[in-house]
Amino acid sequence: MIKIIQSSPSTKKSGFLSNIIPNPKERKIIILFSLVTIILIITGIIVIFLNRQQLFAQDFRHYKGIFKQFGSISRIGYFSVLSIYPIYLLLKSKKIKNLHLGDFQAKTPLQFLAKLARKWHVPVALISTGIVALHGLLAIIRGFKFNFTYLSGIASMVILLFLILMGLKRFKRVDHQWHFKLAIGFLILFMIHATFA
Repeated sequence: MIKIIQSSPSTKKSGFLSNIIPNPKERKIIILFSLVTIILIITGIIVIFLNRQQLFAQDFRHYKGIFKQFGSISRIGYFSVLSIYPIYLLLKSKKIKNLHLGDFQAKTPLQFLAKLARKWHVPVALISTGIVALHGLLAIIRGFKFNFTYLSGIASMVILLFLILMGLKRFKRVDHQWHFKLAIGFLILFMIHATFA
């Protein structure tokens, strides 16, 4: 007699994302914030399209101030996303682990911050990417300029795309530290772009 073994729904894995992001809770959060980001971008595109005549009629300095605000908001988001690296670096430090001030342990608040940074790392990164996409769209719809600001912005976006792809690989620890390396590269290029914009 042949026994048929049926896999239970809890152990059965299906779908593309389940192979990339094994943790179901993380997977649900990423799907949710990916949808929020897509809705944000689509809404932004619709608003830009409906107000295109007013936007195109504005003085370029004033118009530049609008899309630079989007860049500034995304920069704050990316700084909070990148804060996960120094927090975990401090937690790994033996000096921090052994640092006591009476009953207070220095690692306790760091562990809380690490948990917070880990939880919001991907959601904030996704929302910031949506905002920076609108920043890029506003920057180029009134004409692309072949200068350092525009080229560094495009280069930042290219690195950001690879950073996101390596971020997906990071869930299974198969990125070979490329997510971290690209994050550093993105930070440097993004800050250069923001400084000279």
